[in-house]
Parts: sequence; structure tokens; C-alpha cells
Amino acid sequence: MPGSTTFLQLTDLHLAPPGQLVVGIDPMRQMQGVLARIKQLHFSPAFIVVSGDLTENGSAESYEVVKGALQELGGEYTDIPVLLGLGNHDDRKTFRRVVLGEETSDDLEPYCYSRLIDGLRVIMLDSLIPGHPSGSLGATQLAWLQDELQAPSPRGNLIVLHHPCRLAGPVHHYPAFILRDVDALGAIVARHHDRVVGVLTGHTHQANSAPFGGTLHATAPAVLRQLDYFAGEHYTTVPGGGFNLCQLDDNGLIVHPVLLR
Repeated sequence: MPGSTTFLQLTDLHLAPPGQLVVGIDPMRQMQGVLARIKQLHFSPAFIVVSGDLTENGSAESYEVVKGALQELGGEYTDIPVLLGLGNHDDRKTFRRVVLGEETSDDLEPYCYSRLIDGLRVIMLDSLIPGHPSGSLGATQLAWLQDELQAPSPRGNLIVLHHPCRLAGPVHHYPAFILRDVDALGAIVARHHDRVVGVLTGHTHQANSAPFGGTLHATAPAVLRQLDYFAGEHYTTVPGGGFNLCQLDDNGLIVHPVLLR
């Protein structure tokens, strides 16, 4: 389609050292299934975003597995940007050392950045709170986001983070899933809604979409497993992995969940 950009969103890989299961599931097998499905696509995506929980426990061994998976993905799509974000299961310091090759003693500095691709600014935020399942952006990162949204970007801005702003589920699940400073983020998005094409998140292990700040908010199916929030007091596992196939054109953003069994 002329004037359109197609890209992918992966989330919640929960990769672990070889042979290690996560909630009884082999995360590498799930990842391989998603990679195989991506290789069947009859197009090359403009870019790929990965919205956090790259690993299950933030270990160096797990990030080595992440590097291998990214190399396999990069081998399929040479020179296509893969933009990584962090989630509550990740470790900033170990990620920076193993994946980015950076030496740092700081595990509190958010890993946030932006990239202009085909006229679209992709803004990767970091909602990780070390040691907590819930997430927050904080005043400094929110101020940085406001500055980014004011910079020139011919096709607008796409915001990506791990913790969701909306959730299809009972309210008792919200504290562990919904971004703590969601109202502050929503106010920023609303002020710039004409420049924000969408907000993409993970963490929920389910695909859902909703209005947010005058734009589209969408979560992606997890690579590892899906979750059912309506099966009782506690959520339950739904087998299968997946990812989002996204297309941006002059009419806005379309998000299509791709689910695998």
C-alpha cells in the first residue's frame, strides 16, 4: 500500500538458559515458533519493536539467549532495526553489559530512547521498577517524553513501553499490571494526540485495544503464553505464543494480533 509502513511488535519473551522451563513452558521453543511464523511473512517489516520482558530472570545466561534469538532474527532481516525495551523481569545493568556491551553500575537509569524510521519517531520508554511487577515512568522520563513529542516527525510518534495503560480484566488485577503513573502519561498523550499515532505495550500476555489520550492503545500477545483474566480470582494460562503485525498509513494505525498454537 503506497504511503504505508508495516512493522512488528513482540513482547514478553521470558527467555531463559537452554533447557530451563518457565511455568512449565520451554520459552525458546515458543520463540522459535514465533520466528518461524515471522519468516513466512511475504514482506520485510520496516522495523521490529520488542516491548519488554526479554528474559525471565534478568540473568547473564538469559541475555546470551536473547542475543542468539536477535541474531537469528537479524539474519532473516538484514539492516532492519530491532528496537528493544525492558520489562519487570529484566535487569538494566545485565542487559546493558551483555546485549549492548556497555559497562555500568547503575540499574536505576531508565533505558529510554527514540529512533526516526520512515518519518515515524518510535519512542521506547522504560517502565521497569527493579524488584516489582508493577511499572512507572517517573517525572524525569515523562519530561523527556514531552520534549521528544515536540521534535519534528513527519509521520508522527509511536510510543512503546512494557506496562499497559488499559487492561481488559477485573480491577483487582490492575495494581500489578497498569502503569502507576498512567494518568500523567495519558495527559501528555492527550496534549499531543494529533502527533501520537499509537501507544503499544506488553505485560498483559493478551491482545486488546482501547482509546487512550485520543489515540489507540494496544497490547500484544506474549511470545511465551497468554493469560485469561476472567477465569476466576487468579489469571490462568492460555497456551500459545504470538505477536502484533502493525500497519501505519494515512488513515492511522492498524494492529493485527497474530496468535500461534
